[in-house]
Amino acid sequence: MVDILEDLGRKTPRYSMKHRQLIEGFAKKGAIDYYEKREKSYDLGKFFNNFYEFYVYASFIGLYTDNPVPITKGDETKTFSVPMRDWTSNNSAPVVQYLWMATIVKSGIDLNDLESMDDKGVEREMRNIKDRIEAYANGGFEFIAAKVEENSSFFDDDDCFVKLLKEVEFQN
Repeated sequence: MVDILEDLGRKTPRYSMKHRQLIEGFAKKGAIDYYEKREKSYDLGKFFNNFYEFYVYASFIGLYTDNPVPITKGDETKTFSVPMRDWTSNNSAPVVQYLWMATIVKSGIDLNDLESMDDKGVEREMRNIKDRIEAYANGGFEFIAAKVEENSSFFDDDDCFVKLLKEVEFQN
């Protein structure tokens, strides 16, 4: 039997390159920014230490707004080259697991059905979960990009991403 969390953890979700500038604007690319510029992330105007941390945040925004935007075949995409099981900086592993659980719940998969599936069936379902995470992240990025377009000074505040979560909560 396939361990669904292990299988899901091996996946490396993609993001649409149309969001690359947005991601670079709010997140460092691993430790490279710090070592190259010898500055802390907040000195660089970055809110997230890694691209994938912003990706997880955007995924939750997409989940909260129920706005999945699937990646289409024509979209240029990229991964972080790091499987989700290794998204552990700043003790973020539990948050990643919450993302998995929330996405599994939203997908409507019956976990009892997974027990009776063969390994290929389970892997297919976990690939579908990864695709849904990608779609929610894209939806979240679009929501954030629209907020930047609407009021870019909103992001001048150090607490802007906490306030954005509250704003999303009130909209629902």
